[in-house]
Formats: sequence, structure tokens, C-alpha cells
Amino acid sequence: MKRLFLFILPTWIWAQSYPEVISVLDHSLMLQSAQQLEIAAYESYKAAEGKNLPTLDASLSAIKFQDTPTVTFGSMKLPMGTKNHTEGSLTLTYPLFSGFAISSSIEKAKFSHEKAALEVADLKRNLYVNATKLYSAVAVADEIIAAQEEAKYAIGESYAKAKGLYDNGMLAPAELYAIEAKKFEIDAQITESRNRKSQALNQLSYLTGVKIDSAHIPENTLSIPDENDILARALAEREDVLALSKSMDIAQSDVKISKSRYYPTVALIGSLKGQGDSLEFDGDGYTNGNKSYAGVSASWNLFSGFSDIHTTEAAKAARLASSITLEDYKHRISTEIENAYLDMHATQSKLESARMQVKASGEYAKLTRGRFENQLVGADELSRSIADLASAKAKAANLESELFNQTAVLWLEGGLNAFQDKVIGTFRNTP
Repeated sequence: MKRLFLFILPTWIWAQSYPEVISVLDHSLMLQSAQQLEIAAYESYKAAEGKNLPTLDASLSAIKFQDTPTVTFGSMKLPMGTKNHTEGSLTLTYPLFSGFAISSSIEKAKFSHEKAALEVADLKRNLYVNATKLYSAVAVADEIIAAQEEAKYAIGESYAKAKGLYDNGMLAPAELYAIEAKKFEIDAQITESRNRKSQALNQLSYLTGVKIDSAHIPENTLSIPDENDILARALAEREDVLALSKSMDIAQSDVKISKSRYYPTVALIGSLKGQGDSLEFDGDGYTNGNKSYAGVSASWNLFSGFSDIHTTEAAKAARLASSITLEDYKHRISTEIENAYLDMHATQSKLESARMQVKASGEYAKLTRGRFENQLVGADELSRSIADLASAKAKAANLESELFNQTAVLWLEGGLNAFQDKVIGTFRNTP
């Protein structure tokens, strides 16, 4: 109980909880960069919407001719204007029909923005996956180090007793050196474990953008998701699947845009226009100053060397490719989830075995220590029993951490909503 208390106390003081680390990821630099791309996609969407509105253009020109404009009748040159000429207009153009090009462009921009938003969410989901693995690695490192420290303490006690036997001529030097060598070996293992923990902490700190000092996973209270339920969620709700669906929608919009070339374009045009020999636009004495007009403009491309047909066929092929890619991706997700459940069931079985091994190794180490003190076994067997106990505890801790990681990642396979409800919600409701 004393050792357990000493282990829990520093964790309680310094460790960031799993939900805290996950929440910090929402402000990571990678996510901020992706969010800016989403903003850019949104602004592009709003820009595309503007093409459906009328445009208003203003123009102003003032020129001075070198010669007075004239017209020739026979041998006579008659003036037709002045050297100074000014012209100004305010023109309104409203697209009445564009062969659905404008509406399809707006639709494509909208789908592109929605896809960008889904890609941000999927990046967040993948950050959660990576952070969960690193957090589990840090937490289990503390358990492994604690087991190794316990083994080091036990070896130290055994070495002290062996030294007493050696000093009294009751133990061979090789026996004493064997225990001493095992002590140095455990020291090296502790150093290696601490290094691995520091590396995982550094990676986790990089991922979150804040300094992570330690981690602690409480007793695993996460419920294991039903395989059929998580698969249905993944195929219907997961962010990367929805993003691929948007790619198919974008491809369909491209088909509509390419087909719009088959139709004429019609626009209303109206202009307030004036001209003259000054900025008053009151004419130049030869022609009237008011040149305002209103009308309808229509154009229709009748032949473009079959490029429109090929462009449409290319867009259709791209749409079909997107559809096939989506179906293939769904099959891959199904396979990944199925394999994840197989791995988790294997981990559960190995964890039960490892816990029994810890119990057996503990009893054997206790028995071997007593037999060594009575000189019934050698130092080599004693050292091996202590090391085996530490190894069994480390293996069990690894499997417990892996089971937590696999369970959390399985919920992430179902999408962010499933993860927030069943994982983060569980931690927040755990006293």
C-alpha cells in the first residue's frame, strides 16, 4: 500500500488527465493550419455565390485628339467632334441564364468547403489516435519503471544478504557477482525505460503544443463498443468517409459545369452612359451626350472542336472513379475494424494470462528468496526469479495499456461523436 501511494501521489500532482490532453489537441498547430484552409474554402464558396448576383461597373475616360475629328464629303472636310472627348458609364449586368454553370460552380464551392471542414475533423480524429497511443505509452512506462524499481530493491536486499554470506565464507564469489551483475542489468533497464518515456513525452508535447510532464490512465472503465454498431457508425458518420462522399459530389458538380457549355448564356445589360467634351457629359455640339441603354445579351457556342464532349466525358469518368474509391475505402474500413476486434480479443486473453503469470512469478520469487537465505538455491536462480517477476509485471502493464489504447481507438473508428460520448464522457463522469 505504501508503494502504491507513493506512485499515485506524484501522478495526482503533475499528470495531465487523458481528457485534458485530448482537449489541448484542439489548439495544435497542425489543426490550426487545416482550419485556415477551411476558412479559405468558405471564402471561395462565398465568392462563388457572388457570381449569381448582378455586377456593377463604372468607367471614366478623358482623351485629347491631336486633330479635330472630321468627315470627308467629296473634297470637303467637315468637323464631326471636338479635340476633347470625355466618356463615363455605370453599367449593370445581370446573368439570367448560364446553362447552369453558375449554380453548379456555387454548388461545387459549397461541397469543397464542406469537404474541407470534414478533413479538419478527420485530422482531429487522427491526432486523437496518435495522442492516445503516446499517452498510453507514457502511462505504462511509469508502471514498468515501478516494477523495475521494485526488482532493483529486491535485488539490493538479496545482494546485502549474499554479501554477508560471502564475508563469512559461506558463498562463492561467482554467486555474489551474479547478483551484482543482475543489479546493473536492472539499472540499465530502468534507464532505457525512462528514456522511452521521455521520448514519448516529447512526441506528445510536440503533438499538443504544450509541455506534458506525465500521464496516468485510471482503471480501464471504458466500455467495449459493439462491432456491428461501430462499423455502422464508421460507414455513416466517420469524417474521412463523409469527406470522400463530398469528393463524389464535387465530381458530379464538375459534370454539370461541363454540360453547361451545351446551352446559351443570357444576360440583362443596362448602362447610364454620357459623353461630351467635358466632365459635364452634355455632348460635344455634334452628337448627343446621353448614351444610356438597356438590352439583352445572348451567346451560344455552336461548335468547339468536340472539346465540350470530351470534357464532359472526363468529368463523368472522374465521378465514377470517386464512387469506386469510396466503396473501396469502406471495404478497407470494414477490414480494419474487424482486425482491430481480433487484436483486442487477443489482448484480453493475453492480459488474463499475464495477470496469472504475475501472481505465479511473485510466489516463486518469494519462495526462491527464502530458499536462497537457507542456501537451498544459488544466486543465479534468485536473480532470475526477481527479474522474471519484474518482466511479468511489465508485460501485464503493457497489455493493460494496450487494451485501453485499443478500446479508445475503436471508438475513434466510429468517428468523433462516438469518441466524445463514450470515451471522454466516461472519464468526465468517473469520480
